[in-house]
Amino acid sequence: MAALSINKNEHQIGGKSQLTKLYEIMRETMEQGFYGSVEVKFEAGKVTIIKKTESIKI
Repeated sequence: MAALSINKNEHQIGGKSQLTKLYEIMRETMEQGFYGSVEVKFEAGKVTIIKKTESIKI
């Protein structure tokens, strides 16, 4: 499980908007053939945490 915390007082992360960064994370997740779930938490309309939980299919 991996989690990305985003400062809730900033709309920018390393010069990128929260929406752009969220899009990049989702695109990478899809390209990798990820099997699991992604949870996005918001506070006051801003992304605060993105949690990826990977499942292993055997």
